[in-house]
Amino acid sequence: MKIVSLSLGRPRIVVRGGRQYSTAIDRRPVDGPVELTPEGFVGDRVADNRWHGGPDKAICCYPHEHYAHWSRELGVELSIPSFGENFTTSGLLESEVCIGDRFRIGDAILQVSQPRQPCWKLAGKHSQPALPKWIVAKGYTGFYFRVLEAAPIAAGQTIELLDRPHPEMPVDRAMWIMAGIAPAEGRAELAALPELSQDWREALLKPAQ
Repeated sequence: MKIVSLSLGRPRIVVRGGRQYSTAIDRRPVDGPVELTPEGFVGDRVADNRWHGGPDKAICCYPHEHYAHWSRELGVELSIPSFGENFTTSGLLESEVCIGDRFRIGDAILQVSQPRQPCWKLAGKHSQPALPKWIVAKGYTGFYFRVLEAAPIAAGQTIELLDRPHPEMPVDRAMWIMAGIAPAEGRAELAALPELSQDWREALLKPAQ
């Protein structure tokens, strides 16, 4: 398991699909170690911290293994980081990585907090309105890390699994529970995990309207 690429970005105004908005999704790979804090990487920003960033979503990860699939689906060759991720990884698939997993990268320790929920800005980047729905259906969402111990990180570093407290809750299952694809009784099970992000816990426990 390793970091194939580390990418950073800052919000900028774009016009896509006739809509003008601010987004940091167009991140770019960087060389050399980058300083990490509990809020994320120094030099990286998000456009809307209601949905991205913060301590529970400090680092966005996406598996490089999925690039070939989406290149075929979208009919274009995708370059890293086409999904707005900070880490493009190898060996960390959503079907295997679980909520609460702790990983060591150099001197940093990171913990999986929730799946990445694809939004309309990702659809806009690829000019495909159905892309978020496709991503959720496949379970190819990527996921977020929170930072337990901060230290500089660089592309090419190996990723070591330290422990897996909830092997019954892989990232893809968590996404399907939230999306209503998996059985509804899983909502309480997922919400009870102490390592789950606060935003997701509140959403899962919110009474149905």
